[in-house]
Amino acid sequence: MISKYHRIALFLLSALSLLATSCYSRPFGGIAIPGMTSVVPREAKDDYAIQEQLKALHVVNPSPYEIKAGDTLQLSVYNQPTLSSNILVAPDGTVSLPLIGLVKLAGMNLEDATDLIEQKLSKYLKSPLVTLSPVSVSGYYFTIAGRVVRPGNYTVSIGQTHLLDAISLSGGFQTGSFHGDTVELADLDNAYVKRDGKRLPVDFKKVVYEGDDLHNIPLLNGDYIYVPSTMSGYIIFLGEVGSNTYVGFTEGMTLLQGLSYVNGLKTGTYSRYVRVIRGGMENTVVYTVDVDKILNGKMKDFTLCANDIIYVPQNNITIWNNIIKDILPTIQLINLLAGPFGSTIFGYFGFSTGTN
Repeated sequence: MISKYHRIALFLLSALSLLATSCYSRPFGGIAIPGMTSVVPREAKDDYAIQEQLKALHVVNPSPYEIKAGDTLQLSVYNQPTLSSNILVAPDGTVSLPLIGLVKLAGMNLEDATDLIEQKLSKYLKSPLVTLSPVSVSGYYFTIAGRVVRPGNYTVSIGQTHLLDAISLSGGFQTGSFHGDTVELADLDNAYVKRDGKRLPVDFKKVVYEGDDLHNIPLLNGDYIYVPSTMSGYIIFLGEVGSNTYVGFTEGMTLLQGLSYVNGLKTGTYSRYVRVIRGGMENTVVYTVDVDKILNGKMKDFTLCANDIIYVPQNNITIWNNIIKDILPTIQLINLLAGPFGSTIFGYFGFSTGTN
């Protein structure tokens, strides 16, 4: 029979194993590395508040259409086919109309523009009846940039164009080849939509992979979508591994998979004390992973996150300052080789890019 204290111990071990798969970290001061796995819990999110924000984003009240330079309008005059045609709004906001000549329409809504044309035509026709409707508009667009096939500006139909439509219009996400496998270069974890300078609470993974309609928000004029590259993410391997280098990060990469790209561990290493350093040199969380247990099926393979540093020590080092002293020169050298853009030597390590 399992005692109360045994149950508590099992619960704590289960909680630690679940937290070990998290890619979230929080800054804290100087640390010592424990013997097993050290994690900082992810910050709690107010899911209810996010859902309410997303619901509000689905309520679209478009402002009345205003004519802008570059728009094409269809002009129809009842019983006057020679006066009916498509007209282009010039850069100065004017249109050229038969009988009337130049008329400035930019900044007006369709109703006021129709009244103005009818008023001017009444000098030549008795009770003219005019219909004016937009054929194409140039002033309503969203921008999508980053790791999509065709970044640029696209016309937005207010209330009709959604985030998934924007991804489709831009040709989808770019892909690349990594160790013979086709991988997406789009970092959906950090992709975002900005509106009026504010980042919207949209989860791209829920939109693309789960078909979550709540996150598939309708777009408005001026929205900016950015899809960053996973090439800005990498995994650095240092210490007693086959090759001290870095490789491009791919979603779902595990520790054993990453080690296979650098020819594994050297013989005689302290594989029970492999360090996974997450959050850089300031906002640091350190995980101590027992690779022997993973290989023997006693522990789940450790899931990596972009920009993790994998360090395999020569001995059971427990002092953080010693680890920093060992790895910092190598990290600085790799950053120097990578150049100002941080990705110039990915191809050298077997990471190539392309489009789908």
